Amino acid sequence: MKTDFTFTNITKENIGNYKKLRKIYAKYKIKSLRNHGESPCGKKVFYGLFDSIVSNCSVNNSDCFIVMKSGKELIGFASISTASTDVIDISYSYGTVKDFYISPKHRRKGYGRILNRYIEKIFDDNGTTTVLLSPDPVTGIDFWKAMGYYDSGIHQGWGRHLVYIKHINETSLEIDDAISKLVTPTDLIVINPYNKQQLKEVYGVWKDYCKEVDRKPHRKDVKNMAWNARKNREISFKALYFKGNVIGFEYKGSEEINFILQHKK
Repeated sequence: MKTDFTFTNITKENIGNYKKLRKIYAKYKIKSLRNHGESPCGKKVFYGLFDSIVSNCSVNNSDCFIVMKSGKELIGFASISTASTDVIDISYSYGTVKDFYISPKHRRKGYGRILNRYIEKIFDDNGTTTVLLSPDPVTGIDFWKAMGYYDSGIHQGWGRHLVYIKHINETSLEIDDAISKLVTPTDLIVINPYNKQQLKEVYGVWKDYCKEVDRKPHRKDVKNMAWNARKNREISFKALYFKGNVIGFEYKGSEEINFILQHKK
């Protein structure tokens, strides 16, 4: 097992020393989103996302992109924020792990635990008491449980990533209370045009709606509405979940539709 690790915070000033990192990040991100049930765009989109993350880390003290190396060999990386409101919408900021990656040939050797220990020290040094993250449902849940995270109970449906939580050194009663109010059997979630499973479930409800209003459904209806909502902020298209299943939807655009399926086996 390697013991000579270095940790570097990536910024625009030193990114030139990590020329392969963009490609590694894009490949990791595509696989991660697929594991979440999405069908992401090509690598070029994530090259741009990576550049945006690095630029943000250069000007925002709460954001860090940390690379872990042993000599010249990349072990892994993590993208974190010590003060975020991106995972769930509450009145308090919290830390989050946006991305976490260990090179395939270095997995199951304890290196992920070492990288996590390093980023937890950053959280602690910055006074971050609570960390929220969305684990990869294929490869991440067991790891994050081993790191002390547990399921918050939020977002149990297909439509949005699960939310796991851990308190660093001390419990924040205010954040715990705010999270507990979000735990409910129903959840109104923005429809993701990349998420094939979600689109399939919403289309089933859409067909019932079309029957009710004497309208002919088309297979691309839901996907097109989701893309339009993604491109135009004035349009809102959300799925209503009940205990993990889609039972309705809300569409607000040139017309407003609110439909809930009354009887679903």
